[in-house]
Amino acid sequence: PGHRFDASVVGSFVMNLANALNTAWMWKCRGELQRFHRATSAVAVTQAAVLKEIISRNRATNYGNQHGFSGIRSPRDFQRRVPLSNYDTYAQLIQRIAAGEPNLLTSEKVQWLEPTSGSTRGEKLIPYTRSLRKQFQRAIAAWIADLMHHRPAVRQGRAYWSISPAFGAGRSTASGIPIGFDDDTAYLGRLERFAARRLLVVPPAITKLANIDNFRYCTLLHLLQAGDLSLISVWSPTFLSTLLAALDQWGERICYDLHNGSLSLPFRANSEVLRQLRPRGGANIRRASQLESILQSSLSLSEKLRQVWPQLALISCWTDAAAADYVSEVRRLFPTVEFQPKGLLATEGCVSFPLVEQNGAALALRSHFFEFEEVDAVSNDQAESKIYLLAHELSRGRKYRVIMTTAGGLYRYQLHDVVEVVGFEKQCPLLRFLGKADRTSDLVGEKLSEPHVRDVLNRAFVAHGISPRFSLVVPVAGQPPHYRLYVQGSELVGMPDLPSSMASAVQIGLEENPYYRYAVQLRQLSRLEVCILDASSKPGWLVYERGCLARGQKAGDIKPTALDYRTGWADEFSRAVLSTNLE
Repeated sequence: PGHRFDASVVGSFVMNLANALNTAWMWKCRGELQRFHRATSAVAVTQAAVLKEIISRNRATNYGNQHGFSGIRSPRDFQRRVPLSNYDTYAQLIQRIAAGEPNLLTSEKVQWLEPTSGSTRGEKLIPYTRSLRKQFQRAIAAWIADLMHHRPAVRQGRAYWSISPAFGAGRSTASGIPIGFDDDTAYLGRLERFAARRLLVVPPAITKLANIDNFRYCTLLHLLQAGDLSLISVWSPTFLSTLLAALDQWGERICYDLHNGSLSLPFRANSEVLRQLRPRGGANIRRASQLESILQSSLSLSEKLRQVWPQLALISCWTDAAAADYVSEVRRLFPTVEFQPKGLLATEGCVSFPLVEQNGAALALRSHFFEFEEVDAVSNDQAESKIYLLAHELSRGRKYRVIMTTAGGLYRYQLHDVVEVVGFEKQCPLLRFLGKADRTSDLVGEKLSEPHVRDVLNRAFVAHGISPRFSLVVPVAGQPPHYRLYVQGSELVGMPDLPSSMASAVQIGLEENPYYRYAVQLRQLSRLEVCILDASSKPGWLVYERGCLARGQKAGDIKPTALDYRTGWADEFSRAVLSTNLE
């Protein structure tokens, strides 16, 4: 009382606190980074030790007894005794775990079941144990320590880590096992969570918002409030570009909310959730006025964003596979900010994590036990005679399918992710994600794979001199069925011959697949169609995202893709179609 409120003093305190917490977090993680670097000189020994720990801990389980874990002495013994698996291998056992039965896949108690989408079933539930969380934490700690050591500017402010909205009340099994965790910091250890929750600009309670527009509005409000933002970590670059596209629509309203300490969501929400999500610190007149001046100026969007977040030092997001087609748009918005590619992190486990200034993500060799099936190897009908390579047996430039064994009870689990070895950190493979091997569309036996479709589209776009901001191939039911390419971009306007020309080019590329070519020749499939989407209508990605959410996918599971094997997309995109090659 009697003293004038000085926002600059508070801002300075927040910045100093962020630097102190980030530095403490970095030092806490440094030991794991050192252990990882030592392991890169002994990959075979490290991986054998990881497997031994998993097997010895779980030899007396239902699964361990069934596959003779007590007799396993080496990785080769393990490969001989334990068959390859997929989710269907464990589905009935996971149902029994959900009912409360112990000691089935792991000797440890299952702490929660994390839902994720699957290619053959709507939802998969992945068991999480204490040891599995530790395996994740090893990789995350090594990444954090490496990043913050080599990029000290990241330590100077707070961070945004994208959080997957829950879109519904929390669930649990009949036996009381939680389904899904409260927020994405659940991967972290206790001390790391303490630091992260004070460094994150968006409160974890945002996951309780059941409407996607409310979720985006609230996310954007908290991001704009944070003038000290130094790190953005999202999965898909499309998430960030779609979020920022709403600035014109919601900017004025957000400034009003920051000025008054209120929360004016587009749609009604639970009052208790609203209380938890109002702007931190109440009304912030100074920040609201600053933002209003920036957003109402005639500056370009990229310059506005630079002034909104002057400390933003690094953006971490997917840049490989289909995401490469979308990351360029985000780079244009942040031309002075460094981008770090994500490693390969699945709900089932962590395959790789990025290292600063390395061309590729390092295999998380201290986290899980890995095997690899060479993509281009000569196929053999006898599965027993196939060779599954270990981490120290990989070769630069070769492509592999990833197989992993984790402390969560997945053994020789086929992840269906395809990676390429782009180099080595000592003996540790550096990997680049190429796509999902199981993302295949098969209407009549044509077996179109997503990596091939993406390659065909990229070649066709280069040949036509275009860089669409959205493209997607989908199957269309009919007599006969066929495929349709939706493509969107401002440079496509005024190109009346593009649909026919593009259809011919893509058709030729797809027919490189002999099964597809044969199906077209037999008229089991008709030829590809092309639909140009109106560039002034809703972004194609937003239409696709809403369709995925309506089909039950989690927002964090919706990945950029060149091919979606599901039918029914024509209704989703019909309002945005501008021109086609349809007769």
